[in-house]
Parts: sequence; C-alpha cells; structure tokens
Amino acid sequence: MTREEVRGAIVNLDPAEKKVRLPVWFDDAPWHRIDYLGWRDLRAPKRAYLVTEADGRALGVLLRQAPNDAAHGSRAMMCDLCRSVRRFNEVSLFTAQLPSLDKRERLNAVGLLLCTDLDCAVKTHTKPIRHDFDPSFDETLRARREGLRSRTIAFIRSVSVPDRTERNRR
Repeated sequence: MTREEVRGAIVNLDPAEKKVRLPVWFDDAPWHRIDYLGWRDLRAPKRAYLVTEADGRALGVLLRQAPNDAAHGSRAMMCDLCRSVRRFNEVSLFTAQLPSLDKRERLNAVGLLLCTDLDCAVKTHTKPIRHDFDPSFDETLRARREGLRSRTIAFIRSVSVPDRTERNRR
C-alpha cells in the first residue's frame, strides 16, 4: 500500500482532523508478513490507526485508547483480534467513532479490546506449544492469520457501514 492509499483509507476521520501521521517505519513495513498495519500517532499517544487490505483496497479506522482501569487488578484479558491472553495492562479498550454528517451522531462509537502495543501480528506468528494430536505449525499459523484478518476487516467494516443510523431508525 502506498502512503496516499493508507491516508485515504481512514473511514472515520473527523473533517477537522485531516492529518494522518504515518509511522516513521512505514516504508520498511514487512507487507508480506503482516495482516494489518497498526500504529500510534507520536504527537497524540492515545490515538492509533488500524489499516488493512480488503477487496483490493485499503480500509482503515482511527482509534482512541481509553484509559486502563486499575480496578482490573492483575486479571488477564484477551485481545479481540489476535485472541492472545495477556496481562491487563497489555490489552486496552480502543474505540472508533462512527462517521456521520450529523454532529450528534459522531458521538456513537464501537470498541474492541486490542493489544496495547498494536503488535498482534507478532503474537500470531509465534510458534505454539504443540502436542501430537494438534495440527501442524503451518496449519495453525494459516488459521491464526485468517482469523486475525477476518476479525480486523469485520471491525473496520462495522465502523464504515454507511447510513447505519438511518437503518436502525426504520
């Protein structure tokens, strides 16, 4: 994906926030190994972007990280995309505002629990502990990647559904 494709892929960008800051390592991204591109805005650390390719074009969303609640204690949490179980401070709630022309409707948002470091691809590619009755590593890796891609695309599409509020009112 090119820089222009990625910048143009963000479906819920507020008109006032026209600038999408790409990561400094964008040109070195290993596109053949990743299923989505996730990064944080260095100037606004609670702001993150998630972009993937679907149907031959780039799709992406702007995410905002909610503060981690200390009430979780040391409880483990699971990332909604890579399905890795991690410590409570390694998984955060990220929300994406739904795009709308009506300013009141822009307050609607959808969210998901996501690895705070946005590095689900690394966890997906880790070698699992295998038993004799488990599928091979290649099969496991393929299933993990397909699941990660399908969950990422489904989330981004849930944000970008046009006229969501009109359909719900009918």
